[in-house]
Amino acid sequence: MPIRSNLRLVLWAQLLVSAAGVAGATPALAQGDAYPSRPVRLIVPFPPGGGGDKLARTMAPRLEALLKTTLIIENKGGGNGNIALQAVATAPADGYTVGLAIMDHIALSPFLYDKVPFDPVRDFAPIGMVVSTPYVFAVETRTGAADLAAAIARAKKNPGSVSVGYPTVSVRLATEMLQRQAGAAFNTIPYRGIAQGMPDLIGGRLDFWAGTTVTMRGLIDSGKVRGVAITSARRSPALPDVPTIAESGYPGFELVTWYGLVAPAGTPATIVDKLNRQLNAALATPDIRKRLEADGALVLGGPPDRLGQAIRDDMARLGPMIKQAGIQPE
Repeated sequence: MPIRSNLRLVLWAQLLVSAAGVAGATPALAQGDAYPSRPVRLIVPFPPGGGGDKLARTMAPRLEALLKTTLIIENKGGGNGNIALQAVATAPADGYTVGLAIMDHIALSPFLYDKVPFDPVRDFAPIGMVVSTPYVFAVETRTGAADLAAAIARAKKNPGSVSVGYPTVSVRLATEMLQRQAGAAFNTIPYRGIAQGMPDLIGGRLDFWAGTTVTMRGLIDSGKVRGVAITSARRSPALPDVPTIAESGYPGFELVTWYGLVAPAGTPATIVDKLNRQLNAALATPDIRKRLEADGALVLGGPPDRLGQAIRDDMARLGPMIKQAGIQPE
């Protein structure tokens, strides 16, 4: 065969190898660089007006700017978060559906139900942690109990006479912990969210509402309700006049919840990494951080596995407490 023909064959072979290499790299480039090319859906497991909804809407504008796309917030309340988390778990793993996950739902639901429509570890790709926040026990300003001690004294004298409304299982767990330490019995009443519970508190049909500082700080500052106790180990800078349950006579009491972002399992690592970077960038934005901290939230952030580890840790720590207390879905 002539030398020229051999050279021609070698050149063609090299071109084919190069083309194959470019073709193989194209999906990764598309996932990392071209994403997102259309709006991203953010599923929130609460109705509009709740703490999770407020958190999502606080972050959304900055995330939209960083991702250079529209973030569509879709509220799917009810079912202790099972409805929202199932929608995330069964969505295409392409980065265009993410979910706001709260500890109560993703880590604790498996201990409340015989069967849940997702596996907390296997069915999600953690993106990152957002914030943690304690709970505040609040009363109606004019007629509510003077302090936690007065309410507990009444609950001891007349078991079930003090009603406590709550939106999530960890608040129910906090109430159970308080009942056990105090030797009292409350009448616990579940609500879908603060929008449903607050009219009953202000209208005098409910003695206490227990909600996150994110939802309660504005109401307390406005004078509509009065905070009487907070579930963190230390007082919140956002609500410095509200004593902790520990300093109200129950040493060692502490329970906080957290929020994180998750995607369906199988979402490409390049997309998860990009979402994590932009989430951390959004949380580092001074205005966003200031607004979140003003509501008593502790800004977290960090790598995806920080969220994955939190899910595993709280399943191991709080799951047995739920079973021991006999807490049931309501």
